[in-house]
Amino acid sequence: MAWKSPPRRPGVAGGGAGGRRRLDRCGANRQHRRHPARWPTPTSPSPATAAAGTLQFTNADGSNIAIAEAVTGSVTGGIGNSGTANIGSSTTAVGSISLVSADGSPITIGGTNPAGAGLTAGVGGAYLGAGFTADSTRTSGNIVIDSSNNTLQGIMAAINKGGFGVTASIVSDGSTGTNATPNHLILTSTATGVTSTMKITLAGSGGNPPDPDLVSLLGYDPGGVQNLSQKSAAADTLATVNGIAVTSSSTSIGGAIAGVSISALKVGSSTLSVSKDSGSLTTAVSGFVKAYNDLTNQIKQLGGYDPDTKTGGPLLGDPTLRNLQASIRRQLGTSITGLQGTSLTNLSQIGISFQKDGSLTLDNSKLQKAITNNFNDIAGLFAAVGHGSDPDVKFASSGTNTKAGDYAINITQLATQGTLQGTNALPAETVIDADTTWTVTLNDTSPPTLANTATISLPAGSYNPSQLATLLQSSINGVSAFSNAGATVTATVGDDGKLKLASTNYGSKSNIHIATATGTDISAVFGTGTSVDGLDVAGTIGGYTATGSGQTLTGSPGAPVDGLKLTITGDAVGSRGSFGFSQGYAYQLNSLAAGYLGAKGAITSRTTGLNNSVKDIAKQKDAFASRLTDIEARYRAQYTALDTSIASMNTTASFLTQQFAAMAKQ
Repeated sequence: MAWKSPPRRPGVAGGGAGGRRRLDRCGANRQHRRHPARWPTPTSPSPATAAAGTLQFTNADGSNIAIAEAVTGSVTGGIGNSGTANIGSSTTAVGSISLVSADGSPITIGGTNPAGAGLTAGVGGAYLGAGFTADSTRTSGNIVIDSSNNTLQGIMAAINKGGFGVTASIVSDGSTGTNATPNHLILTSTATGVTSTMKITLAGSGGNPPDPDLVSLLGYDPGGVQNLSQKSAAADTLATVNGIAVTSSSTSIGGAIAGVSISALKVGSSTLSVSKDSGSLTTAVSGFVKAYNDLTNQIKQLGGYDPDTKTGGPLLGDPTLRNLQASIRRQLGTSITGLQGTSLTNLSQIGISFQKDGSLTLDNSKLQKAITNNFNDIAGLFAAVGHGSDPDVKFASSGTNTKAGDYAINITQLATQGTLQGTNALPAETVIDADTTWTVTLNDTSPPTLANTATISLPAGSYNPSQLATLLQSSINGVSAFSNAGATVTATVGDDGKLKLASTNYGSKSNIHIATATGTDISAVFGTGTSVDGLDVAGTIGGYTATGSGQTLTGSPGAPVDGLKLTITGDAVGSRGSFGFSQGYAYQLNSLAAGYLGAKGAITSRTTGLNNSVKDIAKQKDAFASRLTDIEARYRAQYTALDTSIASMNTTASFLTQQFAAMAKQ
């Protein structure tokens, strides 16, 4: 970056015939007294004359020269004078100063008299002698500015909506007044690293030039016109690890130490100690033992019998509870199968054993010995893991129905990527016309999905093969709909000079198709090349059929390899060695729990049965209560009738008594 004073004007002495002239060097310009003074050296072609105006004086170190001219007699011409009378003069050559920032960051000019050095106070600067080379790993994009969004807020919204790695914001400096322009558009890269700089090119539509106001606002090229001022330069993280210089495009440094990622949060020195995390592993194993013992105690409370209180748990004698307890003990007492390259196959080898009461105990000394000697193998005792004899056959995941064991791998077809291969070698320069747009369909499905097709705009210009590949890759990857779906491409130029576009995905869902919309036809880049869709991997696992999806091969249902997923890379077909799969104790218990607690699990079914029994009992209770009500009503009716009969009989008895009494008196 640079602040510049006015351009340099060298001192020139000229003169005419007659008279005498003496030129004296009076001293360097006091504004630039940084270097030792030297006598001026003529730099113009020989012979140089004052009369011709070709005589120049410069210091070898570039500092300015003050020249005084003494005149006697009749003299014309001279310093700053051509062909007229000369009575003598003096002048100082005017120089210029350029302050250049090595990384393009702004320079602040202050002090009591910066103008005395030909500088202007303030903050500013630009790249000098810089250039711009696009990074193919970065995205580029296009936005349209028209009458609907040609305000500062509209431009900001359009950039942010583009989603191609740049965010825009507006900051006000608070200035007021008739000619004040307080609002500033700020563009920031969302990525870090020295290659996270930007170039903004504007183009008009229909072959017309771009709007000059937009160019003055947004035009920016580190190697050309810079109508924006860079306020913060992009930079890599620079560090030394054990004296070795390392560089990272982010604040995270990976790969310097195998298996370790370093987060660089501030500048300075620090010491990093890398060791096995035996403490966390010990805690995890102890937690496993405690969890099992807690479960055992809970089962005892639910299904056990207390002889002291002569009471049983609420699930005493329940078959589901007994089966669960037996299944857990059986799994933990069985050795792990399918582990390759390890001597650890059971819990007792790491200090876990059963006690007489059915609980587990942990021998910490034995565990620490296993951690010291077999640290990397302990995980296989607990998790589902897989190891292949072919390093390009990797374990992805497994299902609840996958059986532990060793399985032979045979590959009949490798997964491929969808490609578009050019048929002609690219020329030294390929011209892209103005208003060139191509329609790109990437990783489309059947039936087609609208979001898998987008239109890209290619800036007009002349591109060499490398620049053209970078342009296409960054333009396609800059489509937000593609990036949101995880769809990207790579563009490469082969040794034969032909351009190849490839989807980074693999399999039958990997494809790329391009059609010309406007401007330069795709044949100028790809000739008669046509798109080739990708293929899924195909083969067998352990002799059982498997289904391919991209680079993933999945065992078919019903077989021992049901749900086993392997990632197949490399470039060989046929036998790919064997693959050992094992299910650790924690994985087995998790599967067991899913079998008991799942929607169709034993406990769920048992709970459903008990709930149904409760509902039946409630219905029986309601029916019995209804029946009791009917009986009560019948008894009440019978009692009322009996009471009425008794009353009637009492009346009759009273009448008869009266009659008998009357008869006795007669």
